Amino acid sequence: MRTILSIPIFLLCFTASVFSQSSGDEESEDPFKNDPFFSKPLQEFFQQSSSSDRDSDRDSANTEVKRRLHYLHEKGIDYDDFLEAGPYNSNMLYSQHPNLPMIHYNRVSGLFLGIEKERMQWYGDDWLLGIPSVQTHGLIGYSFGQKEWNYSIGLEKLLGRKKYVMIGGEYYNAMSTDDHWRVGLTETTLTSMIGGYDFLDYYKQRGYGTYLIVRSQRLFEGGLSFNDARYSSLTRQTNWALFGSGDRYRVNPPVEHLGDQPVDTLNISTLSIAASFNPKRLLLSKHFTFSLSGMVEIADPGISGSDYAYNKYIGELTTFINFEPGGVLRYRFRIGSITGDAPNFKEFQFGGVGTLRALPYKSLGGSLPNINHHANQMMLSNAEIQFGSPSFNPENWVDADDFYISLFLDSGWTNYSEDLASSPNPFTGFDQFDFGDLKHNGGIGVGSSLIRCELAWDLNEMSRAPVFWIRFNPTF
Repeated sequence: MRTILSIPIFLLCFTASVFSQSSGDEESEDPFKNDPFFSKPLQEFFQQSSSSDRDSDRDSANTEVKRRLHYLHEKGIDYDDFLEAGPYNSNMLYSQHPNLPMIHYNRVSGLFLGIEKERMQWYGDDWLLGIPSVQTHGLIGYSFGQKEWNYSIGLEKLLGRKKYVMIGGEYYNAMSTDDHWRVGLTETTLTSMIGGYDFLDYYKQRGYGTYLIVRSQRLFEGGLSFNDARYSSLTRQTNWALFGSGDRYRVNPPVEHLGDQPVDTLNISTLSIAASFNPKRLLLSKHFTFSLSGMVEIADPGISGSDYAYNKYIGELTTFINFEPGGVLRYRFRIGSITGDAPNFKEFQFGGVGTLRALPYKSLGGSLPNINHHANQMMLSNAEIQFGSPSFNPENWVDADDFYISLFLDSGWTNYSEDLASSPNPFTGFDQFDFGDLKHNGGIGVGSSLIRCELAWDLNEMSRAPVFWIRFNPTF
C-alpha cells in the first residue's frame, strides 16, 4: 500500500466558526475579524505593560491558549487563523502577492525564518506610523536553502465611517506558490520536515502590486488588484527530513517549458478581479449554508509590459447541509478556464491531496503530450458525508472536537482545448466534456479536523492499491 503523509487545504478565507457559532454570536462579532497568534507578538513587542497588569495579562493569556487549542482541534492548523491569517483567512486577492508563512520549511526554501505583518487585514493597527486607519505591513526573512533574504513592504488605508473600503500597495521580492488551495501551508512545513513530503510547487516573485477591496457588514467581499512582477524558477535545495530514508522530494518544476527547454524567468502583469458571497461561511439557516466565490486574472491588461496574454477564470461553490443530528454533507465544486496563452505554472493540474486523493500528485492534466500534462479547462467535485456525535448547540452539527467517520467521493476532469488559445470566450471547449470522462476516487476517513486517517481508492481502476493519507485539516 502506498503511504502518503499530507494535508488538505482550500483557497477561501476562514475566520468565523461555521459549525459552533450561534445566531447570537453572529450578530455580536464581525466575521471579517482575524486574530492570528503571530499578529499579537509583533505589536506587543514594541509595547510595555506595567507590573500591575501582568497578573491580568497572564490570566487572559491562559484563556486565550485554551480558546485557540479548541479552535485548532475543531478547524485544523490552517483554517482558523491559528498562527497566521494567510490566504485562507484573507481576501481572495491575497495570493496574487507572495503568500508563504513567515516561518516554514520545504524542499526549496529549506528552513525559512522571518517576521511578518500581513496584508489585507480589516482589523490592523497603526502602532508604527500612528496615523489613524493607515496600516503598514511587510515581511523580512531568510531562506537557509536559497541563502538569500525575502522581503516585502506595503501600506494600506481604510476608508469610510465603517472602514469597509481598503486601498493598499506593496513592493515584494519573495517566494510564493499557486498551490496553496490544495494543501495547508503550515501543514506542508510539518509533512516536509517530518516525513519528506512536500506537495507544493514554488517560484520567486519580484515586483509590486496595488489593490482595492470592498466589503459589506457580513456576507460580501470583492476587490481588484494590479500586479507587475518577474517570476523566477526555483530549484530543490534540500532532501532532509526527520524520518524516512531515500529521496522523497520531487523536483521543483520551472515556471515554463518551451518544448523540452525550461524557462527560468517570466515578466507578467495582471489585473485581477475577485468577488465572494459569504466567504466566512456563516450559517444562512440552522441547517444549511453555502459560499460562492470567483476570480478573473487578466494578464497583459495594457497597463505594463507582459510576456504572456491570457485570462484565467476560477469559480468555486461550497455547500454544507446538516441533514440529521451529527450528520453533515459537505460539497465543493470548482470550475476553471484559461483563454489565450498562459505559462505552465498557471495552468490546471489534478491528482493527490486536495483534489483526487487516490491519484498521483498532479498526474491529471491535458490530453496533448506537448503541453507537459497541463490543461486550460477543469472541473472538480469533492463530496463528503460526515457522521459523528452532535455538538451541544441547537443546530446539532458534527462536534469537531470528537472523532467522526467520513465517506468521500472525488470527481475531476481536465482538458486542453486548442480553441481557447484564440477565443475570448471562457466556455469554449466545454462542449467536449462528457460525464464518462470524469475520474472518480472514493474512500473513508476516521478522525477529527485536526488529525484524520483516510483510505482512498481509484474507482476507475480498482486493481490499484488504496492510498493512505494522514491529514491535519478538513479537505475544504
